[in-house]
Amino acid sequence: MDFDYNELERQLEKACADVKNKFHKNFNSTLYLSAGGGKLESFINDLQGEFEAIAAKFINDNALQKDTEAKKRIFNITKLYAKRCVEDFSKI
Repeated sequence: MDFDYNELERQLEKACADVKNKFHKNFNSTLYLSAGGGKLESFINDLQGEFEAIAAKFINDNALQKDTEAKKRIFNITKLYAKRCVEDFSKI
């Protein structure tokens, strides 16, 4: 079966942008105080939660619980987008 992985990618891009915007808003309003890499670690934790939820929903929505190849591809796509998102965020 073939699935619309482009939809998964769109959801991951949106989640990345949403998490970035949330952190910029919190950091700029001084609601978040941290030393060193705390901001990046917190960003990664929030991003991981968002991406895991998106991957799980995509798997459930497409009834892929038993399709190991599809799940492997979904997790690879998710990992790639997470890496890109963290790299973009860490440039700030």
